[in-house]
Amino acid sequence: MTYLLICLASGVLGALVALRKGSSPPLWFLISAVIPILGPIAALLYRRETEVALRRCPGCDRPTRIYDAVCMNCGTELSYPQEFEIIEPTPSIRVRARL
Repeated sequence: MTYLLICLASGVLGALVALRKGSSPPLWFLISAVIPILGPIAALLYRRETEVALRRCPGCDRPTRIYDAVCMNCGTELSYPQEFEIIEPTPSIRVRARL
């Protein structure tokens, strides 16, 4: 019974951290409940996609993540950007991955 309470509390904590970071609360609830101590720690250490630096694609001029090798919009191959090409992320620029 005590173990189930620990799992439940850990799941709720992981979901709250995920909600705060803009990630999926149900997913992090499940991860944190299955792995009670390490789940919330992993949720804390998980990066936000909105904090990744961006650059403009030379082919279609849309923002792409700095680590992308190919533009997800037009298929242009991208080399590692120069320092002046890097754009700091802002809430107005959103990049979504296509699946």
